[in-house]
Amino acid sequence: MTSKNKYTYVGLSDSKSVQDVNALLTAYVPNSDPGIRVAHTPLGDKAPDELVRTNYHWSNKVGSSGAVELSYHFLESAPSVMPRFGIAGFSSFNDEQKEAARLSLQSWSDVANVKFNEVSSLSKANITFGFFDYSITDDYAFAALPNGRIRLIPGIARESYFHRHDIGVNGYGRQTFTHEIGHTLGLDHPAEYDASDAVRPTYISVGEYFEDSRAYTVMSYFSEKYTGQDYKGAFSSAPLLNDISAIQDLYGANTETRTGDTVYGFNSNTDRDFMTATDANSKLVFSVWDADGNDTFDFSGFTQDQRINLNQGAFSDVGGLKGNVSIARGVTIENAIGGSGDDILVGNSADNVLKGGDGDDIIYGGLGGDHLWGGAGKDTFVYLNGKESLKDNPDWIHDFVSGEDKIDLSDFNFGGKGDIKFVDSFSGRAGEVLLTYDKVTDITDMSISLGGNLASNDFLVKIIGQPVAEADFIV
Repeated sequence: MTSKNKYTYVGLSDSKSVQDVNALLTAYVPNSDPGIRVAHTPLGDKAPDELVRTNYHWSNKVGSSGAVELSYHFLESAPSVMPRFGIAGFSSFNDEQKEAARLSLQSWSDVANVKFNEVSSLSKANITFGFFDYSITDDYAFAALPNGRIRLIPGIARESYFHRHDIGVNGYGRQTFTHEIGHTLGLDHPAEYDASDAVRPTYISVGEYFEDSRAYTVMSYFSEKYTGQDYKGAFSSAPLLNDISAIQDLYGANTETRTGDTVYGFNSNTDRDFMTATDANSKLVFSVWDADGNDTFDFSGFTQDQRINLNQGAFSDVGGLKGNVSIARGVTIENAIGGSGDDILVGNSADNVLKGGDGDDIIYGGLGGDHLWGGAGKDTFVYLNGKESLKDNPDWIHDFVSGEDKIDLSDFNFGGKGDIKFVDSFSGRAGEVLLTYDKVTDITDMSISLGGNLASNDFLVKIIGQPVAEADFIV
């Protein structure tokens, strides 16, 4: 096809689609995301180490399965240790509270090589649950650490507290269970602070590093807003990004968790309430640990503009919240489905399936041979460099509509000029684009000569749909 300059020329850094993709690739990354105030030094992948700095863990409870096996018991009467700490006013858990505690235990067992067994005898229990008053200041929750020391945490009231604070999914009471169980397993607060401090700790005054927030760890006291996220009053019911790394450092990973093809969000098969969206008003706050399978983020039922990033360690904006879904280190999620808003979907190096759904979506597959659907609306498929769809494993765009959708090649940088040229046949020069349409199969091959040492494995995208004209490109 001879060039007639019908395509849209944007330039290397001016394309909004490219800017939006690059912004999502660096979203919530301190010193890279301009929307985040960085009050403390970021530790990145070293941040989980701060949660295990006391080196307490259950090293003597390894069972025949190879996992650490711990027993727990719901107290029906006050234990004898209570008077030593000025503790009184005991009351036992009701059935709803017991179930919330079991779910919190399960959330830790999902990610780490730890198993919990409920026992009927206090003498056989490693972990016990009950409500009480602590007489020094206010109401407390406490956890026994693996070394046998009792930890007292002020601000967590007795039974009346859990009536005021929801113990259901996303509730602060449920997060409290998960936080305290984290202590019993050996995790500490991210820094040297405690609610019993004479002066109430704040992120600014006592935080020692950037990631000390409830976006990264349930062991933090501080709002996710300090690190740029916003959950609009929802709390995590399960371990988060750095909790997962820290607890796996102590006990190893649970490699049997979700080994099949798992769906998170709508149509979820996780059997986990915090990973399941039931309607458009659902609030999802979770970090996913997934051992294997071909897995999917399904956020199709949300109407807001969403930003979905499938890279490990990344945060996504889902269902009107900010940075509320993250992916644990070492986890691959292969597929994503957007909703009815104007979504941005970013893949990883796996062979992804990305579906934008309704709305004017931006789709970026990244490396790997990806299968891409824009869905209804005016969609843009973005490519940042020539390695992202090589002809031995090309991308497929399944529903391109000429005159509505766009393919953005503006970030290709051949000779520093971004000089894409549409041609009828290759001459060997880098940046030449050849469009070949097969009327029988209704498939257009978009080939780009990369030149240099990649000439034998040039860029190729297969496009199902109407023939692609130059006007459908942003270069």
